Amino acid sequence: MDARQEGRTRREAIRTLGVGIAAIGLGSRSRRAAAQTPKPGGTVRVSHPGTPRNLDPAKQVSGDEYMITNQVFETLVHYNYDGKLQPLLAESWEKSADLKTWTFNLRKGVQFHHGRELTSDDVKATLDHVLDPKTGCTLRTALEMIEVIETPSPQQVRLRLKFGYGELDAPLSSREASIVAKDKMDVLSKDVSGTGPFRFKEIVQGDRAVLVKNPDYWRKGLPYLDEVVLKEVPEAATRQTSIQKGDTDVFWQVPFDLVDQLGKSKGIKLSEVATNAWDPLVMHAKKKPFDDPRVRKAIRLACNKDQLIKVCIRGHGQKVVLPLLPDDPVYPSHVKDLPTDVVQAKKLLADAGFPSGFETPMYIGVGRPQRERLAEVVCDMLKAINVRCKIQRMPIDKFFAEVEGNGEFYTDGFFGNPGADMHIYPMFKTAAAWNAACGHWSNPEVDKLLEEARQTASAEQRKKLYGRLAELINEDGTVMIPWVLNHIVAYRERVQGFQAWPDLRIWLKETWVTS
Repeated sequence: MDARQEGRTRREAIRTLGVGIAAIGLGSRSRRAAAQTPKPGGTVRVSHPGTPRNLDPAKQVSGDEYMITNQVFETLVHYNYDGKLQPLLAESWEKSADLKTWTFNLRKGVQFHHGRELTSDDVKATLDHVLDPKTGCTLRTALEMIEVIETPSPQQVRLRLKFGYGELDAPLSSREASIVAKDKMDVLSKDVSGTGPFRFKEIVQGDRAVLVKNPDYWRKGLPYLDEVVLKEVPEAATRQTSIQKGDTDVFWQVPFDLVDQLGKSKGIKLSEVATNAWDPLVMHAKKKPFDDPRVRKAIRLACNKDQLIKVCIRGHGQKVVLPLLPDDPVYPSHVKDLPTDVVQAKKLLADAGFPSGFETPMYIGVGRPQRERLAEVVCDMLKAINVRCKIQRMPIDKFFAEVEGNGEFYTDGFFGNPGADMHIYPMFKTAAAWNAACGHWSNPEVDKLLEEARQTASAEQRKKLYGRLAELINEDGTVMIPWVLNHIVAYRERVQGFQAWPDLRIWLKETWVTS
């Protein structure tokens, strides 16, 4: 058995922005923050655009919901800011040589907010809940190799897998795998109880969610804050005004066209980090005219990625053939992107029966500015091949509820994940967790190579397999991948021990405020 408490390191790029700062990770606190003396007490107010719809971690799908989970619940393990795997509710773990058996030893003395101690039964109940198809958890695909969940003792959980899998720690660190009390599993919508540094107090739909300090948190001395208020502010301009006036303290996911203005604002700092989060253009493979792969390829050929990155995200991202950072060891750098070719795109449309182009709706969820801009600029680019878009805007929560996975043509976005398999497999494998949101693509060759990639230890071999995936996306896929983008957060100077994270989380466990 291979005892383990730390794991792989993700390479992340940080940049300094204007007069603001980009915090460089020291564990989960910046060096500058670590030099200060933390001060207990106070409130941090975070602005975000959407409405949290679900308090069950296994059923959440948006960043507006995740930021509640990150404060209230915890996972067995987690990645710190530098991408190193760290113990959390599991203080240690072991994996067998064939990677088919993983054993987690739970931290003793951890209590749920309602006063009961964490045991292995809670972990088993949580994973059973995640793996139950009726739950509809988007993480289920990433954990479907789990065959048996055993609880040898109240402090130990053993997972037996169908095949050897070296990245199991990645999905177990995901928000959706946050450990929920077995006796609260069926009442999460009204009685939220986790093990995290903050307790859930209330949610006022359309206005705010309020979290308060957990005085019994197992990490003594934390958290520093007394209260966290998550303010729903749909319009980016209003979020900008709010932080400039001091009505809020943190502006999550700063739109790229506001970076320069906020960077020059007195009393405000900016933190930016490279991520493998991405914003695809999605085409529904089961709805005309996008059921024809020639139409889908024509759309990709008409899009100029370099121009999209320049115009839509002001250069705050990287052009890629797969939604992975280019310095990832399994990123297929040998695969070339499709060139912009209007002539070839028109020919493909004519071959598909659309010599004069066609008209299509373009759905946009308001509240994610770069996705809104992406849709607008793509629609403008498509005029060159006589594809005429009728833009339909809607609130972001309505978009998630009605359009994602159902609309024929839209822009969407997905957070980054620490494991390549966890990030890629659910998107492109037939009927996997995020496959519908990515256009319902079903390709037998893709399914086969994804299964092979997740069971392959060699980074070089996985790189080749992912290279073939990228080629198939170019020819047949249901998405156009414009970029992996940087994540930027603005915060007031009074907020200490805070920074943007590669997985886009809001992490306030070690944050404090000055007067």
